[in-house]
Amino acid sequence: MNMKRAYYAILYSQTAINLGFSLYTMAVILFLFTKTGSTAMASLMTFVSIVCRVLGSAVLPLVTSRFTLRSLLISSQLIQITLLVCLFFVIQTGSSAFFFLLFCLIGGISFCNGWFAPIKSALIGEIIPPDRRAKANGLLSAADQTVQFAGWSLGGVIIAFLGESDTMIVTVMLLVSSVLGIILFLQVRMCAPAAVRERSLFADAASGWVYLFRQKQLRVLIVMDVIESWAGMIWIGSVSLTYVHDVLHKGEAWWGYVNGVYYAGTMIGGLIIYKLSGKFQHHLIPLMLTGALAYGMFTFIYGLITSAVTSLFLVLCMGPACVLRDLTQETLLQNITTEKTRVNILAARSALVQFIFMFSIIGTGVISDVFGVRFIYIGAGLLLLISAFFGFSQLRMKKLVQSRM
Repeated sequence: MNMKRAYYAILYSQTAINLGFSLYTMAVILFLFTKTGSTAMASLMTFVSIVCRVLGSAVLPLVTSRFTLRSLLISSQLIQITLLVCLFFVIQTGSSAFFFLLFCLIGGISFCNGWFAPIKSALIGEIIPPDRRAKANGLLSAADQTVQFAGWSLGGVIIAFLGESDTMIVTVMLLVSSVLGIILFLQVRMCAPAAVRERSLFADAASGWVYLFRQKQLRVLIVMDVIESWAGMIWIGSVSLTYVHDVLHKGEAWWGYVNGVYYAGTMIGGLIIYKLSGKFQHHLIPLMLTGALAYGMFTFIYGLITSAVTSLFLVLCMGPACVLRDLTQETLLQNITTEKTRVNILAARSALVQFIFMFSIIGTGVISDVFGVRFIYIGAGLLLLISAFFGFSQLRMKKLVQSRM
C-alpha cells in the first residue's frame, strides 16, 4: 500500500501523543499519591480527564466549520504543550497548595486531547481511499497498542529513573515532535464552505448529533457503541485488580500479566487486519459482528472461570476480537460519512461513548460491592452479546448498509 506522507504524519503524531500521555498520566498519578497518600485523590485525575475529554469532543463541532482540521490539530497540541510546561512547574514546587491549579491544568490538557481522536479519524477518511481504510486503521491500531503496551509497561521504570518532573519534560518533547511532524508533513486540502461558516453556534454544536441519529446505518452503529461502552468498565484498573485478587486468587504480578497479554492480543489483532485488509475491506459488516460476538463470548466466559492460566488465554483472545470489532466499526463510520459531516459525527460519537463510560466507572464500585466483581464481567459479556445480536438483526437481516460497505 502506497500511503501518503500525510498518513505517516498522523501515525507518528498518534504514537508520540499516546506514549507521552501514558508517561504523563503515570507521573501525575504518582505525584498525587505520593503527596496525599490518597488513592481517591489519585483516581480523581482519571475522572477529571474523562469529563474534560467529553467536553472537548462535544464542543469540537463549534470550531470545525471555521478552521481546517490541520490547524485545529496543531492548535490543540500547542495548547497542550503550554499547559504541560505549566504543569511541570507546579510539580516542581511540590506544594499541595497548588492542587486546584494542577487539576485545572489537567482538565485543560484533557479538553484539547479530546479533539485528537475524531480529527484523526476524519483526516484518515480524507487522505485514504475507501478501499484502503481498513489497512490504514489496522496499522494505526497495531502501532497504538504497541505504544500503549510499552508506555504502561516501561513507564514505571522511566519515572523511577527520571522522576516525575523530568518525565513531564519527556512528554513535552514528544508533543513538540508531534506538532513538527504535522506542520511539515500533513498537507491536506480541507476548507469549510462559506454556507457552513454562516451557521449559528447552536447549529454547529448540534450538527453532529443530528446526523448521528438521522441516518439508519449510523443509528445502528451508535446504539451498538452505547451498549458496548457500558461494558468498558471491565478494564478499569481497580476492577481488573479486584478480579485477579478475589476470583483468580493471584497477586499484583498476575494483574500485570493480564494487562500485558490483553495488549499483546490487541497488537496481534491490529497486525492481522493490516495484513489481510484486502479481504477484510469487502466484508466489514460480517467481521464487525463476528468480532463483537467473539468479544462478548470471551468476556462472559472470563467472568465464570477461576483458573488463572485459562484467564490469560481468554484475555489473549479478547484482544483480536475487540480490535476486529472496533476497527471495522471505525472503517464503516468513515465510509458512510461525508467530508462535510464526518468530523462532527465522529466528535459527537466520541463524546457520547466517553460520557457513558464515565457513568459506568461511577457505577462500577457499587455493582462490585453489592453483587461481587465477577458479576461485572458476566454482565459486561451479556451486554456485548446483546450488542452483537442487535447489530446482526439490524445490519444483516434488514440489509440497511449500502453495498459499497
